[in-house]
Amino acid sequence: MYMGIGFLAAALIGVAVVSLVHDRAVRLTIRRLQGALPQSMVEIQADKDLLRAEHAMSTRRLELSLEQIKRTSASQLVELGKRYDVINRLKIQRDALKVEVIALNAELETLKKRPAVQGRVAAEANVVSLMRQWIPQRVHH
Repeated sequence: MYMGIGFLAAALIGVAVVSLVHDRAVRLTIRRLQGALPQSMVEIQADKDLLRAEHAMSTRRLELSLEQIKRTSASQLVELGKRYDVINRLKIQRDALKVEVIALNAELETLKKRPAVQGRVAAEANVVSLMRQWIPQRVHH
């Protein structure tokens, strides 16, 4: 019998304590929700304005980075154009030198056929062979 009375007393005390803990949890949750939610239309409008300002700032940062990328791209295209022009000029020079070498070879062949110039032909052949060695070196450097 004493055990039953003790159990009942413990159960009543437990119910009282549980209701106090529950009430405290409800109060804290209500305070937290009220703190998170805006209280007036002014606060709601201020939150909207803050979001708009943040969005505008992020949009402006993106616009600035896009402009920087466009400037960089344009300068790189200009540099590529300049290099392309240099390459074309060097190709034209190379082709002109090839034509000149061919003309000199043809002239050398005609000179080789003349008996009076046989001594000079050997000297000019050395010059032509030197030019053949020199031209590829100049084109590649």
